[in-house]
Amino acid sequence: MKKLLIASFALLMGITTASAQEYYERGVFNHVGLNVSASTEGIGVGVAAPITDYLELSAGVNFMPGVKIKGDVNVDYNISPDIPVYVPSKDKVKITGNLKRTTMDVKLNIYPFGGNSTFFVAGGFSFGGEKLGKLNGHSDAIQGIIEDYPAFKDVILNSISAELDKYNVKFDENGDINGDIRVKNFRPYVGLGVGRLVPKHRVGFRFEAGCQFMGKLKVYQDNKEVKINELNDSDDDLSKIIDKWTVYPVLKLTITGRIF
Repeated sequence: MKKLLIASFALLMGITTASAQEYYERGVFNHVGLNVSASTEGIGVGVAAPITDYLELSAGVNFMPGVKIKGDVNVDYNISPDIPVYVPSKDKVKITGNLKRTTMDVKLNIYPFGGNSTFFVAGGFSFGGEKLGKLNGHSDAIQGIIEDYPAFKDVILNSISAELDKYNVKFDENGDINGDIRVKNFRPYVGLGVGRLVPKHRVGFRFEAGCQFMGKLKVYQDNKEVKINELNDSDDDLSKIIDKWTVYPVLKLTITGRIF
């Protein structure tokens, strides 16, 4: 008798589970999903909800850890020969870009085949601080020149700069470079991939590839955009990134879960 009850209970549970799966449907915000991701945008967490079998709305936040990019850039000693200050004929300074930031995104995911299809096309936008990263550098040679010729400190600071892409980046009286790289606050996004952020089962996986349209990167010091010098011809890695990097590639692997 006990075995019969156990078998009947197991059969009932199986029928109930099958029925629940059979009648599962995606309505307008009738389910909620949470997700965790790792991507070129950083570590992300998000929330999503379906809008029928064809649409899905999501929002998330991404935390990018510090990624450092370095470049040895030329130093331009544009000091008048009438000023009695000795400067080297050639010099370079190492500038480090620290790309650390937090961004948020809102996306509409379109599943063109509906049903339980997992292929999607995504459109939306990413927004956050306009600062993409910080710039830092130091030159012992320039610090020494300022210390050796204190009477010409202002002339030296106004005449010496580092050639970062098309930008003439200035030094301070300690021979330091401090600035930041900025992009648009609002960045459109398009992408595609496979997987649903609100899976039919409790847990699922998702892969996405896309890009943010950032626009031209700009260099700022003291909250002012640095003037461009078209005569600069820098070929270091950091200068190439500032010159060419207008689209940010996104590759994202996500673990998804449905909470109800």
